[in-house]
Amino acid sequence: MKKEYIKSGRRAVSVLLAAACAATLLAGCGDTTVEEEETLSEAIPVEAQMPVAGTLTLKNEFVGTVSPEESVYVIPMVSAEVLNTDISVGDTVIAGQELCKLDTEAAQLQLASAQAQYNSAAAGVQAAEVGYEIAQAQYDSAVAQLDVQNEQTQRQKDLTMYQMQMQIDGISDGIEDINEQIYKLDEDREDAKEQKNDLEKASDRANNALKQAAQAYAAAQAAVTALEPQDYAELQVVKAQFPNEEAYQYALKQAKEQLAAAKTAYEGAQAAASQLDAAYEQAKAGIESIDDGKEKLEDSLSDTYKTKEQTETVKNLTEAQLNIDTQKVQDVSKRTAALGVDSAAAQVNSAKVGAAGAQVGIDSAEYQLDMYTLTAPIDGVIEAVNVKEHDFASPQNPAFVISNKNTMTVTFGVSEGIRGTLRVGQKLTVDRNGKIYDAAITEIGSMVDQTTGLFMIKSCVSTPDDSLLTGSSVKVTADTYSQADALLIPYDAVYYDDSQPYVYVAENGTAKRKDVETGIFDMDTITVLSGLSEEDTLITSWSANLREGAEVSVQMKNEGDTADSAMTADGE
Repeated sequence: MKKEYIKSGRRAVSVLLAAACAATLLAGCGDTTVEEEETLSEAIPVEAQMPVAGTLTLKNEFVGTVSPEESVYVIPMVSAEVLNTDISVGDTVIAGQELCKLDTEAAQLQLASAQAQYNSAAAGVQAAEVGYEIAQAQYDSAVAQLDVQNEQTQRQKDLTMYQMQMQIDGISDGIEDINEQIYKLDEDREDAKEQKNDLEKASDRANNALKQAAQAYAAAQAAVTALEPQDYAELQVVKAQFPNEEAYQYALKQAKEQLAAAKTAYEGAQAAASQLDAAYEQAKAGIESIDDGKEKLEDSLSDTYKTKEQTETVKNLTEAQLNIDTQKVQDVSKRTAALGVDSAAAQVNSAKVGAAGAQVGIDSAEYQLDMYTLTAPIDGVIEAVNVKEHDFASPQNPAFVISNKNTMTVTFGVSEGIRGTLRVGQKLTVDRNGKIYDAAITEIGSMVDQTTGLFMIKSCVSTPDDSLLTGSSVKVTADTYSQADALLIPYDAVYYDDSQPYVYVAENGTAKRKDVETGIFDMDTITVLSGLSEEDTLITSWSANLREGAEVSVQMKNEGDTADSAMTADGE
């Protein structure tokens, strides 16, 4: 329909011009009937050419966005102050390269606490192993003594009593050691509790300071807003309150400086409050750790009391039975010794479990310590640096953005119709400020983008340079619709009768109308699918007198003009 409107407009202008010329001639001359009849009887000069067979391919232009093939965000896993960073936007980095260091003071304290817990647990393992060795030695000694009991019955009885008493004394000593450890933990807990209380008070003060800083910051913002309203009339009212423009500008400058200072104070208060809150949580965790250790010691103390009670019971039974049945005494002694070995072995296993748990704490603290050094995960170029020395890094904000720009991706949107004409691997051209790059389609989207209503197409530029900046817009040119084995004729040679396209051909010196079926077209060329042949002499020029049966004088054009134009034409 667009082509029909254009042609109709051209014809209307031509008819008006012809009418004007006729009116002028009538006004300036007398009887011109004879001249008009002679003019109408003359042949109409027209240009013509032979249709040529060929292929018309349309090209479409799209707006694309440049992005790297690979881009990663380096996000801190912990919140801490940035100690140093020598990385800037545009720097090239390699995978594993250090980007910046964070303050490790909190992590170092956690590691030291974990190491202290491990040392305590390791000492418990050594003590348990010594106890096991003693119990095993006691068992071996009891068995050896029982083997020679026939010769040394009385001495063995005395020795047995002595050994049992020593065992009870050893258990008592162990109870005293455990009680001392519990007492020490109670002292440590009191110290930790005092520290926690101090931190809690300091945190409350810091949060109060944060609130005051926030209020000051809000007040400073309000002051600047009041001095610099968005509405022009309001601004003039504000300025009228000052003696001159210099006074107003000075007041505005003072307000903005106060706003900047209030903002700096507010951010500092935020950092201080966060650090104190973190220290308070760490103190709470320390108290919980102490409570867990005390609970384990109390469990061990309970087991030791039971062991002591059992040993004292056995000792009393042994004293009562020694003179009654020697064999029974021997059996009881063996069972008692074995029970001591089993109990000691259980204590060793329990202590080793505790040490293994403490080692996990060390490993966890060391892992946390590694998080305070940020490194590059890939080779690439630094696109963004969001931290600087003495800033407070946090997991909520990426510290760096790294892009691998060896291959750049250009993404653009197309309609559903054009999507069906594209294929993966198809060659494209990308224009960035007049510089042309070769590209190829790598991905054709199968889902409509809800924002644009288009299908997203990705293409790869294999030889990018510094001109292709991330996020920049480029012009993408791609072959879309194509029609082969069709006749190619000039676009302006086609006329329309309502919706029926037709052309004029020259036959034996007269014009003849031919209805045709047309296909795709661009600004210069249109394809004819039927109704015309390569042998027809196609009239390509326009005349107001051109109609069916009109006498024409034909001037042939170069046949190659239309074909060459059609093969290289661009279109929407």
